[in-house]
Amino acid sequence: MSIRESTAQQTDPLGALNQRPITVVIALFAVVLAAGRTVVDHDAGADVPLAVLAVALVMVAAGVMVRASSPFRAPFTRRSFGVIAAAGTLALVVEGVSTYRHDLYVHDDWGGAVLGLLLLSCAPFRPGRDLAVATGVGAVVQAVVVVAEIPYFATPAPPVLFLVVGITPVIALGVGAAVYAATFVHLVRLWLERASALTVDAAREMRPGIARSVQQDRVTGLNKEVVPFFTDLVAGGEVTEADRRRATEVATAIRQRIVDESDRSWLEQVLLDVCPRGEAGTVIDRGRLAEAMTSDQRTAIRAVVGAMAVDPDTRSSSLGIVLHDDAPMVRALIRVESSSPDVAIRQHYAPYFAVLRILFTDLHVDVSGSFLTLRFSYEQH
Repeated sequence: MSIRESTAQQTDPLGALNQRPITVVIALFAVVLAAGRTVVDHDAGADVPLAVLAVALVMVAAGVMVRASSPFRAPFTRRSFGVIAAAGTLALVVEGVSTYRHDLYVHDDWGGAVLGLLLLSCAPFRPGRDLAVATGVGAVVQAVVVVAEIPYFATPAPPVLFLVVGITPVIALGVGAAVYAATFVHLVRLWLERASALTVDAAREMRPGIARSVQQDRVTGLNKEVVPFFTDLVAGGEVTEADRRRATEVATAIRQRIVDESDRSWLEQVLLDVCPRGEAGTVIDRGRLAEAMTSDQRTAIRAVVGAMAVDPDTRSSSLGIVLHDDAPMVRALIRVESSSPDVAIRQHYAPYFAVLRILFTDLHVDVSGSFLTLRFSYEQH
């Protein structure tokens, strides 16, 4: 199990999922920019194979970004980001080497801008700290490349000016990405803290009403079973053996209902709440392991179970959840029968899988035959 990081993706998974099309476009634009500048602003005497290699490295970085940001591969790992940053930085260097001694103008060098765009595309998926470090390294490398090319520029100007022009794109875009990532996480956490405080206050205010509701539910149960019994008993005028047996049955039924309600876990209650009456699935949780889930994990499980229960292509009575104690972990399995094909199931539940992969990093999705199966684990707290 990996530790959750301070990223927009792990703080607000659905928000990051909605932002992904924009980040993919940014990464692809970096490829277009590199290829376009290489063709249009090609310097005479430049090394063509190296120029092509530089563009290929940008394509590799963009490809890794698109793949790693997929909701089916969440969360976006530091290793993937390292590959993207390294490929983008190396592309910057190779592009500079390809035009060495033939680069006439610093403004037509695309390395810094492309690296900045690649870092910007990773903003929703990595912490601001990682983006800031990659930006600093990229700016230093870009500065070295610019310094090496200064003697061959066609326009005479102070070296500092060339440095500013050369490193500004990577710094502007990279710092922007880092600030966005850090600010987004900070604001979401403030909102969650405020929402949590309001929830506690609301729960405190609702507690008397909930107590009255539970009491009314118990009274309703008594009206349905106990009151008719006593009515018949009074009307009969005497207590018979049949009345004694009926009294025992009523007392046993009431006792069993109270025991069932007290033993029922929140996960079992979820199934009763979301599944149509008489079609509820089953929960096997002998050790009440569902209680070990965090509030975020519970919310995600409620959402995906609710979606499965109301999906017209699934059979809610087939919905099964099994929790197994494998201390210090809990191994979980959710399975439901569906009439949809594999691709349709994965597309339909993609947002749910994206969130689950953030909260349960070892989530495994399997569509075999007519069954959709989710396997994951979480720590016992």
